[in-house]
This record gives sequence, C-alpha cells and structure tokens, in this order.
Amino acid sequence: MPFSPVLERPRRLARAAPLFAPSAVAEPRIQYARTSDNVDIAYYGIGNGEPLVALAGGGGLSHLAREWQYPEQRAWIERLASHHRVFRLDHRGTGLSDRDVSFDLERAVLDIEAVAQKEGLRQFALLGQLHTAGTAVAYAARYPDRVSRLVLWSPFASYEEFLESSPPIQAARAAAAKDWATYTELIALVACAWNDIDQARRLAAYYRESTNEDRYVEAMERFTQFDVSAELRELTMPVLVLHRREAAFPSIEVVSKFAGDVASARLVLLQGSSALPFLGEMDDVFAAVDDFLAKPKTRSQSLGLTQRENEILALLAAGESNKEIARALSISTRTVERHIGNVYTKIGAHNRAQATAYAFRHGVATRD
Repeated sequence: MPFSPVLERPRRLARAAPLFAPSAVAEPRIQYARTSDNVDIAYYGIGNGEPLVALAGGGGLSHLAREWQYPEQRAWIERLASHHRVFRLDHRGTGLSDRDVSFDLERAVLDIEAVAQKEGLRQFALLGQLHTAGTAVAYAARYPDRVSRLVLWSPFASYEEFLESSPPIQAARAAAAKDWATYTELIALVACAWNDIDQARRLAAYYRESTNEDRYVEAMERFTQFDVSAELRELTMPVLVLHRREAAFPSIEVVSKFAGDVASARLVLLQGSSALPFLGEMDDVFAAVDDFLAKPKTRSQSLGLTQRENEILALLAAGESNKEIARALSISTRTVERHIGNVYTKIGAHNRAQATAYAFRHGVATRD
C-alpha cells in the first residue's frame, strides 16, 4: 500500500550529546490511577502545553523514580516537556505500578485510559516506542476521538514478525527463561548497538529494577500473540513513524511495512543505530517530533490532507455516499465518517457542499 515518502535528515559527523542536559527541575510527584480492572497505575505529569502521553520503550519496561536518576532518559523527558504537558506512566507489572499482575501489551490500553480519565484528558497526542507502539495503536483504534496525533518509534504490527526479523532479539529472548540477568545485559547491548558498554550496563540494571523477573518472563510468552495489523487500517489521526536506519531491531522492512499499512502515516528514517530515542543523536528526533506536534496554526502544511483523506474528499465531491466510499476503499463506514470529520476540520468545511466546493477549487476533484 502506498504511503508518504520516506524522509531522511542529514548525517551527523559524530554522535552528539543529548540536546538537553538534565536541569534543576524538581522530581515530579508520583500519582496513582485505578484501572477498570482494579490495577493501580503510577504516573506523573511534567511541563506545560498541549498534553502528550509518552509511553515507555524497551519491552514496555519503565520505573518512574529510577528514570529521573537516569541522565539520558531524564534529558529526553525534560526536552519533550519543554513544549508539552507530558504524562509518563508505569504500565501494570512494572516500575511503581501494581506488580502483583503481569505486564500485558493488550491490557496496557486500560492503563492509558485510567490516567487519561484521572487527569480529565479529553484529547491528547500519544507516543509509543517499540512494544508500546502497538499498545498506542490499540488505544488509538479503541478511542479515536481521544488521540489527536500518534508518534510511533520503531513500531511493528506483529510481535512474531518483529521477532523473526531480528536474530539478535531471538538470541537474547532465548536467554530470558534461563538467566534474567544475561537477558537484560544482551538486550541492552543490542539496544546500544554494541558500541557503549557503560550505557548498556546502566540500561540493563534499569530493566532489572523495572519489573519482577518471573512475571515478565511469563508475559513474554504472551507477546507472540500480540498483533495490531487489523487496527492499523482503522487509524484516522495523523501518524508519525520514526526509525533509525542502522538499528538492530526491528528491521527497516518491518517498520516500512507498518507505515505502509497506515493511510495517514508519515515515515521518517533517521541516521544512527541506537534502538531507543534517548540514546545516541537526539536532535533529529526532537526536530521531527516538534514539527509534527506543533499547533496547526504554526505549521506550514496545517491544512494538508493525507492521501486517504484526499481519496475520500474526491469521492465525496463525486457524490458518493459514506457507504459507497467505504465499499470503494475497503474500510468501514465508521472509519469513513472519522476521515470526513478530519477533512472538515482541516479545510474549514461544515457540510458536504462546502467540502465539495473546496475539492473543486483545489483540484482534488474535477468537473466532467
């Protein structure tokens, strides 16, 4: 399926330090939200601006208290919070959240919703990384009116596909059931692209503190069943997909396929090999995220329609009904309605007549 052109930032000559060094900002106050299935989720909010819920990466493992003492992670969070009100949470079974339950990529959707309800977030941008990118997709598909924009770092639709594409991950995963410490050391080394031993050791220690070994190894068996392929085609909000070209996992083919299955996706390939955004060169990551999340009135292409939205606008201008548009594009009528709502918002239309007039004025549709 076609998708937005792959973009690439200029290559840096050397790896730079994080754009923001940790500041004297006070450690955020940890709060708790209760999920619909009675799990306590730890979270905090930091910064000012439009809300951004930023999920953890690296297997979904996080520890809110420990990440604040981790210079690179703290710099990443503070930089995101320089433009947004950032909400961070420990998913069930990890960090400061309830550890009497196992981490679960699917039920993690409930964790996000608990925080959103506790904070009264009516609409927000959502950022997911690696494993939690799939969780972010699942949440956006279930609550499309809540998610204004979706930022996905190195996403994959199917965990099984992700595993098959990366021999290093296969090797590390085989060690998990035998020796947890070895697994965390291996996975951290791969994430750091084998070029920063000190960083890998700190990352591995962070992973070990973030969860209970037995429960997480048990959860890894369920990962193989996680698949959001069906949800991808239902996404209607703008989606930014970011990935580093030389990262060991997931493969560039897996990420490109993911982006191709999302009609509203823009894929940006960055230089570098670190598998996590807060490691290695971060300037280009922030540039892409800031541009994508900027308020519409400040974006040069704020009225730009996605390929799918253009297709729907053209069919709408041709007089097709919602049901006919859905049949022509092989999507649900409900998805068509969401797309039309997004089109109306972008072009300032209030009805089909105004949208049709816009389509003819801008060459989206032509008169016979």
